[in-house]
Amino acid sequence: MTRPRDPGRTRPRLLFLHTGGTLSMVRRSRPGPLEPELYDRDLLPYVRGLEDFADIDGRVVASIDSSDMHPVLWEAIAQQIAVSRTDYDGFVVLHGTDTMAYTAAALSFMLQGLDRPVVLTGSQRPIAELRTDARTNLVHSAMCATMAIPEVGLFFGTCLYRGNRASKVSIQAYDAFASPNFPPLVQMGVDVIPSASPLQPKGEFRLATGFEREVAVLHLVPGSSARPLQALVDSGVRAVVLLAFGEGNLPLVGWPEAIRAATDCGVPIVIVSQCRTGDALPGRYQGSSAARDAGAVFAGDHTVEAAVVKTMWLLGQGLALPAFAEAFGRPVAGECTPRRRHTARGSGRDPAR
Repeated sequence: MTRPRDPGRTRPRLLFLHTGGTLSMVRRSRPGPLEPELYDRDLLPYVRGLEDFADIDGRVVASIDSSDMHPVLWEAIAQQIAVSRTDYDGFVVLHGTDTMAYTAAALSFMLQGLDRPVVLTGSQRPIAELRTDARTNLVHSAMCATMAIPEVGLFFGTCLYRGNRASKVSIQAYDAFASPNFPPLVQMGVDVIPSASPLQPKGEFRLATGFEREVAVLHLVPGSSARPLQALVDSGVRAVVLLAFGEGNLPLVGWPEAIRAATDCGVPIVIVSQCRTGDALPGRYQGSSAARDAGAVFAGDHTVEAAVVKTMWLLGQGLALPAFAEAFGRPVAGECTPRRRHTARGSGRDPAR
């Protein structure tokens, strides 16, 4: 239930959007797996003091393991934020860790002109367990959702990250996320330390939904044949994200020809590095140069999650080659560092190098 907005209030007002995940899971038997539980009881008794910090409302969007997250639910979360945007000072999205970075990227692309914080968080252990990390994550996420950080963030462990720059890097650690190519927005220790400058709204707020689901991801290994790429194109996928070696290098035998065949059919091929840090850019090696000349789009310093979701979103906005290639290299919500050239068939060595 949403309370009427009180114009004389002094505490910030937050909306918690529940989607499921480990934070609210229960173990119905021991030994036994963790299972999703409906958000049918208040979280605040587990986080004493938070109710004195802010006025908090809660809504259930879903109650799932985040491995079952999908674009329809991304849009449902974004729509909840859009319709309630002016009623709250910030939003906290409770989400499972496994696909949280994908959802954060999706929200960052959909919520155009966002003028207040949206913070995704979760936990490695359920909130009802003694050794949980959920309490600290919830408290710090609520604090971040009241700060002047008008963008989609992801809080976990000790840091608020730009959501579309974050990746899950550990199954075991409480600091389970990292931002390989961009510093944290805020670091939470004994003191609260701002780090990177947040984004600022550009234009009026608008909701830009729409995702193409027929996007495949192909991970190269030494000796990989290009036949799977051709098979994916023949199956009707709309785009393929290639996880290539190093700076975006790939074998010379068969791959440039397969990429050219795909792009000639209007299927974007996006090349992301298998390395966590650095840029996927063409020009240093023959393989990446040949891929560029065949029409591949190089992802620069996008995370894998952001590159995949951005591909889905750009196609969902109706962009096709070559407009897709041009748009991919431009930041939508701070997800990448602008480069002068991500793709240029037959253009020679990349000028950024």
